Amino acid sequence: MRKENLSFKKIGKQILSINKYIESFFNKLSSFILNIKKFAYSNNNRVFFAIITIVILTIAYFLIPTTYNKSLIQEEIENQILKKYQINVKFNNKINYGLFPSPYFVSKNLSVFNNDKKIADIKNLKIFIKFDNFFKINQIKIKDLILNKADFNIKKDDLDFFIKLLKIEANRDKFIIKNSNIFFKNKNDEVLFLNQIKDGSFYFDFKNLENVFKSKNKIFNVPYELKIENDKLNKEFLTIFNANKLKLKFENIINYNKQNLDGLFKINFKNKNNLLNYKIKKNSLNYFLKDTNKNYEGLVQFKPFYFESNFIYQSLTFNDLFKNSFFTEIIKSQILNNYNLNAKINFNLKKIYDLDRFSDLFLKLKIEEGALNLADSKITWKDNLILSFDEGLFNYEKNGINFNGRMIINIKDKNDFYKFFQINKKYRKNLKKIELDFNYDFNEEKITFDNLRIDNKSNKKIEEIISNFNSNSKKFFNKVTFKNFVNDILAAYFG
Repeated sequence: MRKENLSFKKIGKQILSINKYIESFFNKLSSFILNIKKFAYSNNNRVFFAIITIVILTIAYFLIPTTYNKSLIQEEIENQILKKYQINVKFNNKINYGLFPSPYFVSKNLSVFNNDKKIADIKNLKIFIKFDNFFKINQIKIKDLILNKADFNIKKDDLDFFIKLLKIEANRDKFIIKNSNIFFKNKNDEVLFLNQIKDGSFYFDFKNLENVFKSKNKIFNVPYELKIENDKLNKEFLTIFNANKLKLKFENIINYNKQNLDGLFKINFKNKNNLLNYKIKKNSLNYFLKDTNKNYEGLVQFKPFYFESNFIYQSLTFNDLFKNSFFTEIIKSQILNNYNLNAKINFNLKKIYDLDRFSDLFLKLKIEEGALNLADSKITWKDNLILSFDEGLFNYEKNGINFNGRMIINIKDKNDFYKFFQINKKYRKNLKKIELDFNYDFNEEKITFDNLRIDNKSNKKIEEIISNFNSNSKKFFNKVTFKNFVNDILAAYFG
């Protein structure tokens, strides 16, 4: 009984305390209202009450959407998005209302369908609305849409989803995509590549009367900017791609008013412009370029995907070819390290400006399921010797990218070879072939050698020289270092 009495006493004290708080609140509120009245009537300030009334009515008006039936407003928004953007959005969670910076609805974990097929999951969708009329649900009009953290799973047949967004009727609203991913897949549902969209938007440019898509992206660790313009009047698509990391920019104009699409591809690489013509058929693309210094031609097949191309250059510098070149940046970006990629690329260079003794560089690149192989590639050194790759594989590892293989040097004119490298006369003996294994580290720009054999022979002295060279930080592509290395090897062999 004592315990029960104590409990009742505690509850009673809590009730009294709550009553005191309530009484105090209403006393303060009454005092505040009384002061307002005194202020207003003492100053005959009816304007003050008018302003207060307008503010309250305005806030009340903007809060009307909070009273809507959530199921009905979701259905209405779904219908408007479908009608305006031809996008089928399904809400999986409840919808909430926000007021600042302007009225909007927001929801999480939505699904996007294209032709009754689910193609995306959206973690967060914000729908801004016009505030012309909040009194009826069916009079609500949507404005900008912001998709945040969306994952798109796209196949070839789903690309019309984005094309439709470039064909919407002229309006001043935007369709915005932020922090999202586009997974491009093949028919077997395997991911071909991933494109990350940091910030993108579809909108209508009233100045140029064009539908526009503009975005900042990343693909294969390469950041780039993309802009697509749809001129519906002239039925032309203009695509502008800019990758500063690769020092590459291209513009593509394509007319879609024909059965077979013709296009003009403008490439700017290291501030040098090139124009590439191409034709698109049902399942393939042909392209070609020809000027005084270079000649490109190639074929891209879509079903199944296969790429074949020939690049012929009359002359380039060593730096253009190897140091900070488009080729090395492509290799470093790992854009070619794709299991679903198969290609054959032939690269032929007639002359290297700053290495005048080297000519007729022929690189034969085969890509099979993402594996890069340069076997059967070769280069001629002043018609006196031929350097060829018996093997040549690119290896992508966590620590970096390596190119390793086996090189064979066939010597046709040993006397000219000895003369150029200033080999001591006592070491100028019969020499036909040099073979060696190598590994080139793209990140450190360092080469190492192994298993060097001269006319199928080697010795411990040569092995020691190779070991010392590999442990040395000197760069092999230095002319003095290269000559000294050759002299040491031949001295060790013939001495």
